[in-house]
Amino acid sequence: MKRFIGAMVLVAGVLVMTANALSAESAKPAAKPAMSHYLVISPHTPEECLKTLDDAAAMGADQLKLWRWGCASGDHTGYLMVMAANETDALSKVPASVRDKAKAMKVDTFTPAQIKAMHEKKM
Repeated sequence: MKRFIGAMVLVAGVLVMTANALSAESAKPAAKPAMSHYLVISPHTPEECLKTLDDAAAMGADQLKLWRWGCASGDHTGYLMVMAANETDALSKVPASVRDKAKAMKVDTFTPAQIKAMHEKKM
C-alpha cells in the first residue's frame, strides 16, 4: 500500500510539474515579427502639398523628422526609411490623405561576399 501511495504521489507531482510547464509556455508573449527596412515613397501633387505636410506634422514631431521631402525642388514626394514588420506596417506611417498613392519597398544591404556569389551564380 505504501508503494502504491508513493507511486501516486510521484505521478501527481509529475502531472503538476507538466501542467505548470504548459501554462508557462502559453503565458509567454508572442514572438515579435521580424523587422525589415522599407523605403516608403509618397508622391503628392503641388495642390496637395501643404495638406500633406500638415497631415504629416499632425502625426507627431517624432514622425515628421523621419521624412525627407523633395517639394522645395519641385519633386512633390515624401521619402521615408523605416523599420517595419511588413509593407502594410510601413505604409501606416504615411498620412492617410495620400496613403493610396504611396508604395513601400523592402530594401536590403549586401556584403561584398554576397555580391561575388551573385556574380558566380550568373556564370
